[in-house]
Amino acid sequence: MKITAIGLGKPFYNYPNSYGCKNKANSSAPNTKGADIFCFKGGLSDRIGIVSTAQPTELEKNIEKKIGVAPIETTVKKFANGEIYVNIGDVRGKDVYLMPANNPNVNDNLMETYLKADAAKRAGAKKVIAIMPNFDYARQEKKTESGEPIAAKLNMDLLKTSGVDELITEDFHTLALEGFASRSMPVTHLESMPLMRDYLKAKNIQDMVIVSPDAGGIKRAEKLAKALDCDKAVVYKHRERHNEAIAEDVIGNVSGKNCVLYDDLIDTAGTITEASKLLRQKGAKDIYIFATHGLFNGSAMDKIEKAPVKDVVVTNSVPKKSESVDKIKQLDISSQIVEAMKSISAK
Repeated sequence: MKITAIGLGKPFYNYPNSYGCKNKANSSAPNTKGADIFCFKGGLSDRIGIVSTAQPTELEKNIEKKIGVAPIETTVKKFANGEIYVNIGDVRGKDVYLMPANNPNVNDNLMETYLKADAAKRAGAKKVIAIMPNFDYARQEKKTESGEPIAAKLNMDLLKTSGVDELITEDFHTLALEGFASRSMPVTHLESMPLMRDYLKAKNIQDMVIVSPDAGGIKRAEKLAKALDCDKAVVYKHRERHNEAIAEDVIGNVSGKNCVLYDDLIDTAGTITEASKLLRQKGAKDIYIFATHGLFNGSAMDKIEKAPVKDVVVTNSVPKKSESVDKIKQLDISSQIVEAMKSISAK
């Protein structure tokens, strides 16, 4: 007995035309010749389960709309002592995607993700994929002083232990982070650079220089500069303490140029705004700031408002804050994530 499975990506011809007469060499119809039973593979909604957040962000809504799968009923709440409670609906046999938790507290986000992964696995999920565009603890990827942990590695280990099978993320703080993941937990590492490139091309900025705000981001700046066929520069800085940077000099010609400061994330905005002031002192014309993850903690908004910058462009990997200033623009990364989801669940 021959059984033919027909996926949704193939055209379906109504009976009786679905039989061998349509199976020509130049036809995209499935080969059904001699089949006794026809079974049809389920759509994405049959293979994918989306575990949503309590308050869906713009990014989450866009992902769900583009993938065309309704989220599974999910309950997340806190007990009086701060413990997080999670309950998810039926996910048996599905590839379960955990939407990025978006509480103000990063540790609550991680604990919620661990619990959802554990709950999904115990409920019979085929695979659990955590969507974490902004990978928490990424900046603690090495020891700089005796007695410190390597928190980024610990986070990877805890994700695997909780039941996460794969990870989708965007622009790691350093590419070496991917090496922290277990071989049995593949990482889909997306890049925002193509979005930034296309945005800048559309702006048609003349005499442009891509500037790395520190030595650690030189490779990132070089990649964007090459894609735009323009010059690059780098700001030399040093830190006296955490979240406090001093920009000292610029390597490269920025006088009379329109400068694009390009970084992976903006936290308190100290590094990036100090760099913008130095560029203006060195004779730069219009100054733009581009970064993947816009955290904007502490007094970041006030620093950006006062900085000599025209626009600050980030992605929606992190929800836009209510006190956001007009200079801040967001690019949507949902299409990149949806393509990654389709690729994973097509396996």
